[in-house]
Amino acid sequence: MTFRKKKIIIFIDWFLPGYKAGGPIRSISNLIDHLADEFEFYIVTSDRDLGDQVPYENVLINDWIEKSKYHVIYLSKVNLTRLYYKKLYKEISPDFVYINSLFSFSFAILPIRSLSSFNPKIYLSPRGMLGEKSLEIKPLKKKVFLFLATTIKFYDNISWIASNEIEKQQLISNFGKNLNLYVAPNLAIKQLNSQNSFLHKNKGVLKLIYVCRISPIKNIDFLIGLLNHVKGDVLLTIAGPIEDKVYWEKCLDKINSLNSNVAVEHLGEMSPSDIHLLFNSHHCFISSSLNENYGHSIVEALSFSCPVIISEHTPWRQLEDSYAGFSLELNDVEFIEKIQFFIDMNNLMFLKYRQGAFEYFKKKIDLDTFSDKFREIFS
Repeated sequence: MTFRKKKIIIFIDWFLPGYKAGGPIRSISNLIDHLADEFEFYIVTSDRDLGDQVPYENVLINDWIEKSKYHVIYLSKVNLTRLYYKKLYKEISPDFVYINSLFSFSFAILPIRSLSSFNPKIYLSPRGMLGEKSLEIKPLKKKVFLFLATTIKFYDNISWIASNEIEKQQLISNFGKNLNLYVAPNLAIKQLNSQNSFLHKNKGVLKLIYVCRISPIKNIDFLIGLLNHVKGDVLLTIAGPIEDKVYWEKCLDKINSLNSNVAVEHLGEMSPSDIHLLFNSHHCFISSSLNENYGHSIVEALSFSCPVIISEHTPWRQLEDSYAGFSLELNDVEFIEKIQFFIDMNNLMFLKYRQGAFEYFKKKIDLDTFSDKFREIFS
């Protein structure tokens, strides 16, 4: 008897070779890497990266492309229609539909509306969009949408995939208790780096790396404003695209007022492989984000033995118990204290934190268990 892989069609706003959207792209890419031997994946996505005005160069548009582990179609704006989505569904005849957004019209709302007549099995991951801080961005528009969606029972036939218990409670709070709801943590990159050579730590010197989009949700201006209150030589490297130019100007104003012992470097857009090199050339990963339902960069930093200083608005807690770093309230005193703690650290103690970061990763990120959760969902 021939084994037939179950087909999963995935709707996502941006996908490889795009990378500016960060976490959602990596979540789906990692999911495919882990499960491609068991499932057949079809990606429906846009023909350009986040914020770009022109399509990808040298990429076939509006036709299926076969990759080694998945099929992908990059749609031009003219084909983001109910009719075209129905056509794609008939072509593929998938076992499951997997949607990776809550508020996206073209890649969440439209697919649900378009495919309803087929009575498909639809799974939806909200990707942190129900976090308190996320809902504070364009709050009226989101509040109205959630009210209307609940009133017309738009999501009644949807199965939800929360990435953690916090997101599970957010879903229940917004849509009620009677949900078909699963909890499955996002999958980290499959080929993980073990401990490699890394930067020596001298007392009085600290190199910090923050991988993020330049956006208010990442709270970069808060972090920059703290650096005038630490003693020692500090470099903050920011790797990520400028999503909000007005917000970046606000950050630049703060950068220009920093003391001479502090430097901030913005590297702009970088590929994931280039970003991974930064974990070995910096001492600590830092994030002052207002909301992270997972935080791929945090997980990848830990996998590279890079300790982290992060806000408590992530799933990663009890870091200090493992000497992996700190999960902090978003207040000046705590962040300044812990940044100074690492500035003053010598190399011997720092090696303990390097080891702790890697051990925390191995303990908390069980790739086999997390993969099995998705296998169960798509069974």
